[in-house]
Amino acid sequence: MAKKDWMIRESELDDDQIQILQATLDKSCVVSGCAGSGKSVLALIKAQRIQKEKGDDYQIIVFTKALCSYMNSGRELLGLKKQFDYHWHWKNRKNCPSSDYIIVDEIQDFTKEEIFDFIHATKRNFFFFGDTAQSIYEGLKTTIPVKYINRLFPFGKEPKDWDLYRNYRLPLPVAKVSKYIGLDLDAWEENVYKSREREIPRFLEYPNMEEQIKAIVKIVKNLNLTDVGILLPHNQIVEETSNILNSYDLSHEAKWEDKSNWRNSVNSLNFNTTNPKVMTYHSAKGLQFEAVFLPCITHLSDDENRKISEQKALYVAMTRTYRYLYVMYSGVLPYPLSNVPKELYKTTEIDEVEEI
Repeated sequence: MAKKDWMIRESELDDDQIQILQATLDKSCVVSGCAGSGKSVLALIKAQRIQKEKGDDYQIIVFTKALCSYMNSGRELLGLKKQFDYHWHWKNRKNCPSSDYIIVDEIQDFTKEEIFDFIHATKRNFFFFGDTAQSIYEGLKTTIPVKYINRLFPFGKEPKDWDLYRNYRLPLPVAKVSKYIGLDLDAWEENVYKSREREIPRFLEYPNMEEQIKAIVKIVKNLNLTDVGILLPHNQIVEETSNILNSYDLSHEAKWEDKSNWRNSVNSLNFNTTNPKVMTYHSAKGLQFEAVFLPCITHLSDDENRKISEQKALYVAMTRTYRYLYVMYSGVLPYPLSNVPKELYKTTEIDEVEEI
């Protein structure tokens, strides 16, 4: 199956998206929306307009290295001249350089101090794009929800607020499942979800981790999938999964960090290829895939702060798909997935055909 072009043409945008793009470049603004509302695409098209009308003194900054690589893969399609930065590199290697225009995606993942770094680096105007759900880093760092960013400014100096309401990526069957996982979500409205994909998610049980990964290899090959995310809860299990995939000769790319020895960290992600991408839930923030596999689902942490962060990260991982979702586990289906009504998912790898 062909990999979906992740960019949206301006002719395909809805009225609320067009309104944001046509807004003046002479006032800073904060754009908020649900996952799949097209925020990252709008950020790139906004940069395209700045480049055309104001010149190339702009920067686009994102929190994760994976999202930076992903957005850079769409840069040439829009004719953008500037490479994008992930935050650590922008701050620690470049020392927060200033530009006329600063564009930041996933602004809800940044602290107050980091947001002020962006503001102080802006010579003219900034454009912040963020998810209406709270950050998956809540409990791990003190982030600022998008709806509270205006409170950082004195009265009369606030940026313009824009809201996006529709979800264009997430299939309705996946949305019906993931609403039982997410926290701090907007009230459920079925008509928000505009995707026409109707594949039912699958919750699949296997005896052990290796059988789960073996099943992924089989499904990828049987369906000829070319846009695959294999997403896992932490770095060590990403490395283990990559090693198992190698044993089955499945070409793939992976990203994991070894915090005890950075030399052992790996990042071979290349979003211009059709190889499966293997990474943590956190690294997948902002990305999308035709098929998302979530092997090695386990119980959440007993620590309350970590539990909240882990549940939000699981929600992020589940909502990266624009077609297929495969949840894989061994033993008992753990919370919060155990809360999902059984009629909302299938439990077989493929649809069973009844004999006549």
